[in-house]
Amino acid sequence: MFSSFECTDGAGVLAGTSVLLSIKSSGNQKCKSGPVDLVFIIDGSRSVRPHEFETMRKFMIDIIHELDIGRDITRVGVVQYSSQVQNVFSLKDFTTHQQMVKAINEIIPLAQGTMTGLAIRYAMNVAFSTAEGARPNVPHVAVIVTDGRPQDRVAEVAAAARESGIEIYAVGVARADMTSLRAMASPPFEDHVFLVESFDLIHQFGLQFQDKLCKIDLCVESDHGCDHICESSPGSYQCLCLPGYTLNEDGKTCTAIDLCAEGKHDCEQICISSPGSFTCDCNTGYTLNEDKKTCTMIDYCSFGNDSCEHECVSVLNGFNCRCKEGYALNDDKRTCTMIDYCSFGNDSCEHECVSVLQSFYCRCNEGYNLNEDETTCTMIDYCSFGNDSCEHECVSVLNGFYCRCNEGYTLNEDERTCTMINYCSFGNDSCEHECVSVLKGFNCRCNEGYTLNEDKKTCTMIDYCSFGNDSCEHECVSVLKGFNCRCYEGYTLNEDKRTCTMIDYCSFGNDSCEHECVSVLKGFNCRCNEGYTLNEDKRTCTMIDYCSFGNDSCEHECVSVLKGFNCRCNEGYTLNEDKRTCTMIDYCSFGNDSCEHTCVSVLNGFYCRCNGGYTLNDDKKTCTMIDYCSFGNHSCDHECVSVLNGFYCRCNKDYTLQEDGKTCQADNLCNVVEHGCEHQCVSTPGSYYCICPEGHLLQDDGKSCGSCRSANIDLVLLIDGSKSVRPQNFELVKQFVNQVVDQLDVSGHGTRVGLVQYSSRVRTEFPLSMYKSKEEIKAAVLKVEYMEKGTMTGLALKHMVENSFSEAEGARAASRNIPRIGLVFTDGRSQDDITEWAKKAKDAGITMYAVGVGKAVEDELRLIASEPVEKHFFYSADFSAISQIAENLKLNICAEESQGEIEVKDPCACDSLVEFQQATMTTLNQLNQKHILYSSICYELPEKQNY
Repeated sequence: MFSSFECTDGAGVLAGTSVLLSIKSSGNQKCKSGPVDLVFIIDGSRSVRPHEFETMRKFMIDIIHELDIGRDITRVGVVQYSSQVQNVFSLKDFTTHQQMVKAINEIIPLAQGTMTGLAIRYAMNVAFSTAEGARPNVPHVAVIVTDGRPQDRVAEVAAAARESGIEIYAVGVARADMTSLRAMASPPFEDHVFLVESFDLIHQFGLQFQDKLCKIDLCVESDHGCDHICESSPGSYQCLCLPGYTLNEDGKTCTAIDLCAEGKHDCEQICISSPGSFTCDCNTGYTLNEDKKTCTMIDYCSFGNDSCEHECVSVLNGFNCRCKEGYALNDDKRTCTMIDYCSFGNDSCEHECVSVLQSFYCRCNEGYNLNEDETTCTMIDYCSFGNDSCEHECVSVLNGFYCRCNEGYTLNEDERTCTMINYCSFGNDSCEHECVSVLKGFNCRCNEGYTLNEDKKTCTMIDYCSFGNDSCEHECVSVLKGFNCRCYEGYTLNEDKRTCTMIDYCSFGNDSCEHECVSVLKGFNCRCNEGYTLNEDKRTCTMIDYCSFGNDSCEHECVSVLKGFNCRCNEGYTLNEDKRTCTMIDYCSFGNDSCEHTCVSVLNGFYCRCNGGYTLNDDKKTCTMIDYCSFGNHSCDHECVSVLNGFYCRCNKDYTLQEDGKTCQADNLCNVVEHGCEHQCVSTPGSYYCICPEGHLLQDDGKSCGSCRSANIDLVLLIDGSKSVRPQNFELVKQFVNQVVDQLDVSGHGTRVGLVQYSSRVRTEFPLSMYKSKEEIKAAVLKVEYMEKGTMTGLALKHMVENSFSEAEGARAASRNIPRIGLVFTDGRSQDDITEWAKKAKDAGITMYAVGVGKAVEDELRLIASEPVEKHFFYSADFSAISQIAENLKLNICAEESQGEIEVKDPCACDSLVEFQQATMTTLNQLNQKHILYSSICYELPEKQNY
């Protein structure tokens, strides 16, 4: 089918892609593809995003536009799959590009799972069936495009599809699994498996696939760059080299083949290379033979000028003279002399060497004959002449012979005959009984009743006991020509001379045992009665001391008795019922201790002890409570009062005991100190402060009062600049901020305002110290640029606590008691945790307001807001209502605007300077009726509250 598909990397980028692109850009003619049935199997799972699915549509449409579509040419079908399979259109359905493009544009993604195996099975059984328009004897090609790992098995069904004749291309995008792609695709994988990083790159495979179907001669229609020859193949090309050249790694240029360097020349001596060929040559002193490969050395003897006496031998670049066999070359290197082989010392002649031409021979001395080896000599054997008359043996010697007897014989005086030697006569036979002489030696023989031992010399009396018929009970003792029975020690032989009885030593009456005598073998033992043990004298007995065994378990003292023991307690103790342990006698229990509090028993007596907080008197019986005040270390400011186990401090009238439990302070410091307050002094525990009439402002000296329009506060607004807010709504947020600023009395010594925007990061737009008027602040707000990223509310709260309310950024010192207000505006759920920094903000004395819009989360808003939560968090379903919230937020504390008259208010109310006024609650009720508040929040607002 498309065997010329060539892939060079994991993304399936064809080697000639750039060339193909240049061809396509130069003309718009259709691809002339052969008959083929092509089915696209596309992944419509939920992981394929909408814009990615659009890219896949364009991918299919681009390929179809390049094909010759028709009943007899190329047929195309499309199958979409996710958790189910959808037949978009079959091979038989359409015959024009327009019909197919329209159907592809109308595909709606299934947006479910990824059942790739199910889709392959459908293609094999249905899409490529004759009923759906598939043709026999036409290539069946399936292109699978997927972005994920299959949720079912693909290996078996893909193998069955390939076996049925379907050629499968597997195109993976982004998250696709390479192992699964290889399990689906047809071999070779480098031609059928493609993996690209994103759907935007899928067109690369489209270009390659089009080229597989198109018959383009790239050698003719492209700048192929081949050095020698370009050979075209469907969808590709390759460079070839002329004979004698090889293709380099760049696939285009050629290098001459050096057959000599590669060892492919067959030259015997020298190889001379030429492109793809070679010639042979010879070294100096040689000539090239007719085969043009081998070499022959030049024959200098043939020139007739050697002057050698015997023979001339040619050598490289000259000649040598050589003598005939048996001759040696003389010093003149020309003449020869016969070799004296005997002079070499290697003739091996036993007697004498005689040199001759080309050899030598051996010769023997007188009285010897030369042996067959022609080297050694043998003395002449005169015994072999048959006239020696020796009885036993003839021994030849040089020029004669003598007679010798066999072993065990001695030569007689006639030097011819022999007599056997009598070895017994030598007196060294060592026989115990009798010596009998034999040839070459002698034998020993024993007398009757004895047997010869293994040493063949000594004799041993025959052991009749060993015959096994003695019937002795204990022991058999052999005697000459018979045996006797004998008993073991401690036994006596009975009258039958066979059996034995043990001797009873106790019957002799000399055992001297204190208790009982027990006879044993070879003696007797003494035994004691029960409850006694035998002493070391082995005669007398002593009663057993059971206490000595260490298992009596007596707590104090063990007393041994016959066959046992008793326990006894030390003085002052009594034996318990277990007859083992002891208990000290409780003298307190006798009722005569007379102790006021507690009696404590001790050994042989008792003593009195007082309860905690008391001390024992001199009578050692009565007790008196300890007076801790008398120790002089109570440090009470006014009065010390002793109590049991301690003391407490008490203050004089009109004083209050402090938390340290020792010092006393006047109940009203304003009455006892020079407070200097212009209007009124308010006493607090341990301190006091000055207050002004409603509508007047306490000055920096903390004592004098001045007129004001609104209270001094440090206000930091945290606004959400995340992507979900959107640009048009962000402009509404900025208007909201400016509405809030409009209500404030902004100045260097009055209210200060800071602005922080946050998204995935936090940015201070301007700190508290930057602007001194409303106009400056509102102008700066309008210039704020939208960040458009994530929603890191927790990070913003952290920035506010650590930076925005620092003195470095313009916050006034905490000692000046200027209220610190934080207002968070957000439209969605935070992408980080807000718990820690929401709590830290409130712990730092910052009064927190939370304003939520749209998808803001109520639980997060409540977590941010200060108590009471209902007065410090707001919500609107859309951005159009936030201006109403801004209108109802009253960041003022001037009496003229709040109640219309001057009055002295509780200064504690200053801890909640940013609160709803009556109008706020009324407006919120109206907003609730308009469904601006959370529809899911079901809490009821109070019917009436007093402010």
